[in-house]
Amino acid sequence: MAIITGPLLIPAPNEGAEIRYGLFSVVPPRALPDQARLGGLEYQIAENFGSRSYDVTCAPGATKTFDGGPATVVANPFLIYTSLSCGLVGHTMDEIRAYLEERARVAEQGAVELAFSNSANGLNLGLANNASAVTLAASSNVIAAISALEGWLYQTQAYGKPGVLHIPAVAAVWLHQVNVISKGPDGIWRTPIGTMVSIGNYSGNLPNGSAPAAGHTTFYITGQMGLWREPTALIPDLGETIDRALNQWNGLAERFYVASIDEFVAGTDTTLAYA
Repeated sequence: MAIITGPLLIPAPNEGAEIRYGLFSVVPPRALPDQARLGGLEYQIAENFGSRSYDVTCAPGATKTFDGGPATVVANPFLIYTSLSCGLVGHTMDEIRAYLEERARVAEQGAVELAFSNSANGLNLGLANNASAVTLAASSNVIAAISALEGWLYQTQAYGKPGVLHIPAVAAVWLHQVNVISKGPDGIWRTPIGTMVSIGNYSGNLPNGSAPAAGHTTFYITGQMGLWREPTALIPDLGETIDRALNQWNGLAERFYVASIDEFVAGTDTTLAYA
């Protein structure tokens, strides 16, 4: 006689898989100092001005221009949290904690990309809703967008380091199809001039914070970035967050982040087209 049983419970086949390509690939998070969790970080950069040319033979009355001193970059902290609510029956505290840690591991990057793209949660240097972001003329296709952004950063601003392009995931296949980016041995996508390309959960909103029209998104370019986070997420003991009225585990993982940009930010309304 056949014995009918339920499905066999096994470990998830994709458990521990690498997270997708995104901002963390281009700007790997560094350890956030404890003292920066509430006050954030600041540092000075000198490359916000370029060099100048000068005649070998000095003409009478010729002068040199002395540009201002180092610029101070200030970056505020913001909090990323992950939660998990699950019934008490059939799950141990260790299992719920493991599920929560895995959810946080794969989900935090997307949450950081979205907060950064909207300058949300007190993040003072982001993309949209950033008063210092420059709005370039609209671009009729993805090639024109990258051309305009790189021209602005490397020619108009004379920036000497490789910048970072921030591209919403909806545009990734367009960039690949027109063959304007290539992946290096370090796994980072770059343009021919070496601009690093971060592709992910960016909102695609315009610099003023409004949503683009259908069939459009917003490409951004920035100077180099810094990204810091607490080495480990804070997970309160599940015994402190248990909901006894509903008989549920309530798990919470919280981690402080700080993101910074070396001053330069520009965006262009981009039509998702080849030409």
